[in-house]
Amino acid sequence: MNVNKVSKYVFIGLLLVLLYLTFKLVQPFFTYIFLGLILTIALHPLYRWFTQRIKHEKTSSIIVIILILIILIIPSYFIITALVKQSIGLINSFNAASIETINNYVINILGPRADLVANFNNVILAIRDFILKSAPSIAGSVAEMTLGIFIMFFIMYYGFVEGNNWFKQLRIIIPFKKKHGEKLVHEIKNVTQAVIYGQIFISILQGLLGGIGFFIVGIPNPVFWGFIMTILAFLPVIGTGFIWAPAAIIEIANSNYLGGIFLLIYGFFIVSGVDNILRPKIISGKGRIHPIVALIGVLGGLKVFGFLGIIIGPLIAALFITLVGFYYEDYVNKKPKQPNPKTAK
Repeated sequence: MNVNKVSKYVFIGLLLVLLYLTFKLVQPFFTYIFLGLILTIALHPLYRWFTQRIKHEKTSSIIVIILILIILIIPSYFIITALVKQSIGLINSFNAASIETINNYVINILGPRADLVANFNNVILAIRDFILKSAPSIAGSVAEMTLGIFIMFFIMYYGFVEGNNWFKQLRIIIPFKKKHGEKLVHEIKNVTQAVIYGQIFISILQGLLGGIGFFIVGIPNPVFWGFIMTILAFLPVIGTGFIWAPAAIIEIANSNYLGGIFLLIYGFFIVSGVDNILRPKIISGKGRIHPIVALIGVLGGLKVFGFLGIIIGPLIAALFITLVGFYYEDYVNKKPKQPNPKTAK
């Protein structure tokens, strides 16, 4: 018995050491590994569509990866380059006096309680700091990014081909009841696809439309403001209106009445309207994320995990709620067995 206990403790100790060393190995490429897994889950329906027509799994996996390379990676280079240039230009041309002018205009319309100078200054500075801090981590060195992207695509290739076996093994490893294990794996798929389709796609689309609206009106740095609107589109309470509404007021204050009114109408019906029209259709049948969960998940994820927290935060929050549901079902709401009347006598 003592020998068995010693063997057990040695095994646990060795397992913990190897777990730590594995974590150190994975840590430099965690972002790319995570993105590879997320994209594999999100794009698995597309991979399945190609497989049904080509009838060859490996070829279908390669086709999807090439599409991702063309659609995401190549345009991202030009977008990031323009974003960095416009961010630097915006910071260099930042003029606090313009904010004072806007603030006075708003106070004249809404009254003294609408003093926004302090808050607006803090928002602008926070956005500037966020861009400066996030740009290096997003861009990174060329060599590290190239290696990371290779790892991401490598994981995606085998994820598409062997993903079903991975999920089967995950169901076995998860220390839950069979129905809970299957439900948790199903929830991971649904929430991941809901975040990718419902959150990221809609937010990018709103930011793109917002940037186009700024370009039409002639507002400087449309790529920068489009990027900021993309970030704010993740936040249900704030949204893109936090950018295009003040911008419209600025245009009206600067006597550009046509541009300001156009931006108000365009922002309300087009930029913000996209969320109400497309989101329910895109995430139909997927895991629906409550606005509170989305807000806390995104804000907390950004603070803890950085830019990648936009995806990780809502996923963790949604899975936590799922586990709480398991606990409630098994322990809190578990009905006690009723005694058999015949045996009770």
